[in-house]
Amino acid sequence: MAATTTVRVRPDTREAIARMSERRGVPAAELLGELVARAEENELLVAMNDDFRDLKAEPASWRRLETERLGWEQTLLDGLRDA
Repeated sequence: MAATTTVRVRPDTREAIARMSERRGVPAAELLGELVARAEENELLVAMNDDFRDLKAEPASWRRLETERLGWEQTLLDGLRDA
């Protein structure tokens, strides 16, 4: 078994964790691990969206990115036959 530690949460949060854990049929520690991983992924997506918004606000930078993308898209299936 992996090492664990204690995290203090409000009683209503603990009850919500227990309900979700029961519904999913997984231990609370596993559920919390999944939820934290999802939260980290969401933070990354939000940061990426913010960066793209900022990039779009600079037309010259956005054009350079689009030009680079077009170059990469031309390499898709380069030399390969349709499957």
